[in-house]
Parts: sequence; C-alpha cells; structure tokens
Amino acid sequence: MNMKELAALCGVSVATVSYALRDDKRVSDAVREKVKKKAREVGYRTDSQNSALVRYRTGNYEEPKAPAIGIIYAHPETSRRTILIQPHIKVFQNTIKPYGYCIKEYYLGTEPDARDNLLAQLREDEISGIVLAWGEWKDRLEGFPWNEFSVVSAERNEVHSSLDRISVNHFSATDVAFHQLEKRNVSRIGLICHADLPARVRKNIVGSYRMNIHRNDQWIDDIPPYFYQLGETPDRLSEWFRTHNLDAILSHRVIDLEFFAGAGIYFPEDVQYAVIEIDDGGSGGESGVIVKDDIGRVLAETIAAKLHYDERVDLSLEGNLILVDGHWHTGNTTR
Repeated sequence: MNMKELAALCGVSVATVSYALRDDKRVSDAVREKVKKKAREVGYRTDSQNSALVRYRTGNYEEPKAPAIGIIYAHPETSRRTILIQPHIKVFQNTIKPYGYCIKEYYLGTEPDARDNLLAQLREDEISGIVLAWGEWKDRLEGFPWNEFSVVSAERNEVHSSLDRISVNHFSATDVAFHQLEKRNVSRIGLICHADLPARVRKNIVGSYRMNIHRNDQWIDDIPPYFYQLGETPDRLSEWFRTHNLDAILSHRVIDLEFFAGAGIYFPEDVQYAVIEIDDGGSGGESGVIVKDDIGRVLAETIAAKLHYDERVDLSLEGNLILVDGHWHTGNTTR
C-alpha cells in the first residue's frame, strides 16, 4: 500500500498523511492519531529514505534510526525452551551489534488476543526484523502478517511455510560424533534423547543414529533409544545401561552428569560419552559437537542481510531450511 491509498482510506490528502506520520504540528492531534491508527491496521510503513529526504529539505534532518529487530519467544522467560536457546541468543546479540540494530525481546502470551497484542506492539515499536526462538508455536500465530517483516526462525518445525529456518544439521552432527566414537573402538553405542524433543528433531536424531549403526558390522544394532524425562530417578537409566552392556553413550543434548553418577555411570572410566548438540560452548566438559557460536552467528548474518536488502517474507514462496554443522570438541568424557 502506498501513501495515496492510505490517504484515501483516511479521507484526507496525501500531504496530511505525510505530516501525520512525521508528527508534524501542521495537523491536529486528532487527525494524527486517526492516520496512525489506520496505518497500523493496514500495516502501512513509510519509506525511510523519502522520509529522511523530507526532513533534510525542511531543515529537520536527523540521523535515521537503525531498523529494530524483535526476538519473539513462544514461552515465558523461565521456560526450558527459552532458557536452552539463550547461549545462541547471546551470540546473536554480540554478532548483530556492529550492524547497529536495536534489539527488543517479546514473549507471546497465552490469552486469546495474544497474537493481535504482539502485532500491535511490534508495529508501535517499529520492528522491521523478527527472530523466532525455539518453542511450541503450533497455530498461535495463524493469520499473522509475515509479509510486513523480515523474518528468520530458529525453530526447526515450521511456524509458517514461507519462513526461512535455521537449525542444527542433526545428521551431520550425529555423523561427526559417530566418527569420533569409532576412533575409540567401541561397539555397543546407546542413544539418549530428551522425551520432549519436537517430533521432527526426534525423527532426525533416531534416523541418523540407526543409519550410522548399520554402516559398521562391528556395531550392535538392537539397542533401543533411551528417552530421558526431566526429573526422573536414575533407576531406569541404570537398568537400560546394564541390560545392553554399553561401552558408549551418545546423547542428543547435555544431561547433568550427576544424573549418570546416580546410576553408577562415570565417564570415561565406565563408558565413552559424547553429545550431538552442545549449546553452551562445552563449559561442562562433555565431548561433542558444539553449535553455540554457529547458530547465533548464522541467525545474525541472515536477518542482517534480509534487513539490508529489505527482504520481507514472500508468502507465495516456500521458506529455506539453512543447516548449521557445528564442530567437534574433545572434552573429559571420552578417552
């Protein structure tokens, strides 16, 4: 929509719309509010270059504000998904900082009008770019006008089919971990996944595990994956470990080593242990594939490029899936 069309909707002249959107005192407060309200309703945005030119010619030149980026979380600040992605968000913020963008964070509520409230706040804050964090989005943003924004999603599951997504390459990371374990002459490798994994990630991890197991005749292929429940006692883990006589454990994510100790399992004395996806940079000492810096950096570079070229979501196209490989880190849990 252009300014002429907005003026027709408001029943005023193009000049009046221009003055109202720039808070020019030549129009009344009531008219300014009327025009701004209608602009928010229809998703109208001013052309920043033309606005800057007008300010310059009228002697009201100011440095144009850098576009603002909104990080949107599906869950509260204290939720597990929100906490897990924070190492990536910190890298994202540090990487995007030199570009000069303003960063704001938003938490999608659970009330019926949460989507509309979020949209109104994004428009009021003049957000140009959106980064979607991990979470259960489902249909909570159904009907959202994605085409108003530049968007990149860190959530592997589709929030909308036209959004670009950035995710760990779980197949590559699993391959790397298996290659490292292979060097250590193991043959009975058990897989652990968190029980609350998104369905698509679970399918990728388990599928990649099985593919790797079957490529080596020396590896035992009848060990069922273990699905870890947060807060569970270690008894079930201990039974699984001893029943299958494991000499290596491969975990999708980091699990507190005290949980293993409670089952009488110590690394690397009793068994080799590697992690497919380490988000915190390996500060816990686990061996595995570190993805923290890579995910945050790619998120920042992707949204910065979209904003630079004013690349908003095209609802007629399928979004891209950008996979990040990470790199191996040898910690204290493998020999």
